[in-house]
Amino acid sequence: MAGAGAAACAIVGAAGGFKRPRLRISRPTAFGRRLVRCVLVAVCFAQAAHAQSAALRRQHSWGRFDPGSWKLVRVVTETVDAEGRVTTTSVARTRTTLKDVTEAGITLAVEATVEVAGKEVEAEPQTVTQGWHGESADREAVITDLGEDNVTIAGRAIPCRVERVEIAAPSGRTVTKTWYSERIAPHVLRREAVTYDAQTGQEISQTHVEVVALARPLRVLRRARQGAELLVVHKHPGGRTRTRVRSSLDVPGGVVEHESEEFDAAGQLTRRSKLELIDYSVK
Repeated sequence: MAGAGAAACAIVGAAGGFKRPRLRISRPTAFGRRLVRCVLVAVCFAQAAHAQSAALRRQHSWGRFDPGSWKLVRVVTETVDAEGRVTTTSVARTRTTLKDVTEAGITLAVEATVEVAGKEVEAEPQTVTQGWHGESADREAVITDLGEDNVTIAGRAIPCRVERVEIAAPSGRTVTKTWYSERIAPHVLRREAVTYDAQTGQEISQTHVEVVALARPLRVLRRARQGAELLVVHKHPGGRTRTRVRSSLDVPGGVVEHESEEFDAAGQLTRRSKLELIDYSVK
């Protein structure tokens, strides 16, 4: 994910290149597809893994809110050369609005503008419909209950329910294991996802998400809140991305801020970005 497309990542640019299941998208463009992919990376941070839709909606980062809720974020992205010098800076502003919540999942509307070299470009508005496990309307999520396991955070062992979800698409299949706590926010405490090529069956990417701190002091606009800190590492043949995320259940979509670094296959830093919440509204 390069240039303006990287800056347009609405929520978290951490997993650029992470292949999500196919989505229902209105009037898709290359710019818009990159934008939507970034939005859904953030959605996956707080997707619940419980088998019933009522529990899923109650704990989902968007599904727990009513339609009309929205958030506005700004992402500043710097592209750097081999000497670490900044060669390009872009600023994206993205508004994501919850349009609908059903038993099957959510629908989001995404609007964004990105400024590069003093020129502002408006992305074509996108509409995204996604099931509770990340599946699109024409894809089935095959869910397997793996029983119970503990996740340890700061020395504290937290009992979790573990589920395996497999979603197949023409480009490949993604297998995700999720450790879910009903009691402890942000509820999804760990997630491991691997995507395999449809033709060869070989692994083409992996993403690891883990909560590293709970109930941390967090400034949400001008108010003091508590939230969680997450570490997201995405690996693919072209390199890896490492992102620190701070999230709050009070904010639609969860994510309040993040810092991200992208590295090429040789380990050279190529891009870094910082996201901040500008405004939000809860219905």
